[in-house]
Amino acid sequence: MNDSLSVSSVRETLRSIADRPENGRLAEVSRLVSFRPYETYGPHRHRRIEINYVKRGNCILRLAHGSAGFKRDETMLIGSEVEHYFEAGAEGATLIQLEFQPDIFGPPEQGFPPLPDSESGVMRIANNLGILRAVQRIVNELEERQEDYESLVLLYYTELLILLRRYLNRTSLSIGSDPAMQSALATIRTRFAEPLAIGDIAVESGVSSRYLRKLFDRYLNLSPLAYLTQVRIDRAIELLRNTEMSVKEVAFACGFQSPQYFARIFRRQTGRSPKSLTR
Repeated sequence: MNDSLSVSSVRETLRSIADRPENGRLAEVSRLVSFRPYETYGPHRHRRIEINYVKRGNCILRLAHGSAGFKRDETMLIGSEVEHYFEAGAEGATLIQLEFQPDIFGPPEQGFPPLPDSESGVMRIANNLGILRAVQRIVNELEERQEDYESLVLLYYTELLILLRRYLNRTSLSIGSDPAMQSALATIRTRFAEPLAIGDIAVESGVSSRYLRKLFDRYLNLSPLAYLTQVRIDRAIELLRNTEMSVKEVAFACGFQSPQYFARIFRRQTGRSPKSLTR
């Protein structure tokens, strides 16, 4: 898929959006919002697309088939009709929120791209300043409502669409077209409970450790170790929430060498202690 749009197609997209009367609002939600420590919201689901950038603190997103922790400077992309339940961390959380209907971008062939390889309907976007800035510009314009702000917001939506397509296409290609990356992700997802080292993952993928780091940086903006930690923590949240396992049992079940180390990493990733999530 081409990751860019011609000038003429951009103009046509803006014209089609502006001419459709059903597009009564440019965004359902556009705001900077703060949540108190451990404050919750949900569960709920909606047709619109939701993008939340964690500006301060940490939070946990509980989903139908698991949970995911998000920390400062990470963005959660939540697809349409995905049921989710939000919990702020121990220090609370401040989010830049943008929610909009999928057809804000125009017809389906020009619309919001599907989330690749995401059973939960949620994706984590890290270290992508372009997407963050596009979201921030939309939120700012909708708040200030200066002269001709509608046209500028539509331009920023077009920018956001292009950047999201680039990011999602790149992520999709990393999983579907690069055998080494596909193997590495599969190894981490299936063997995360084992004492995995980068060298082990590289051997399974048939590449060197150095090249594996380059692949992860290119496609996910993460190191293999950071991705492994992310998978372990997300699985730990799910076990703590939905089982009677102790913190110690969860720590070892998710590949951590000790409960103390697990607790330290868990707090760093989620902003709260593992014990606070136990049933």
